[in-house]
Amino acid sequence: MKIVSPALFFRTLFYIALTAITILAFLPNYEALPPLLSFSDLLNHSVAFTVLFILFRLSNPMLLTRDIAVILLAYAILIEIVQYFLPTRYASWSDIAADVTGLLLGCVIFFLLRQFLYIKNLFFQ
Repeated sequence: MKIVSPALFFRTLFYIALTAITILAFLPNYEALPPLLSFSDLLNHSVAFTVLFILFRLSNPMLLTRDIAVILLAYAILIEIVQYFLPTRYASWSDIAADVTGLLLGCVIFFLLRQFLYIKNLFFQ
């Protein structure tokens, strides 16, 4: 049985999450989604970009954290630009701020996770 590399596994998860987030970002009637998904737009942005950051970082270990943050920030801005031209959606600076908050949170979580795994491997080899 062939084992899939962790980077490939996380890259697959990243692209699934990216696709789902892109679809949700361009849906014409966001408010019609179930309450679980449309609970809080800003919270959804933060959670989405936290997940994207962690998955992108795990799937591309050779990329710098700064580069990943810049790429995902460009994606966030692109979403807002497209939403500006959609008749049923609107662009918002607060959405970009929530995305940046999610990127920062993802960075902190990734750093803490990496420290935890380093300490665990140090003591339990």
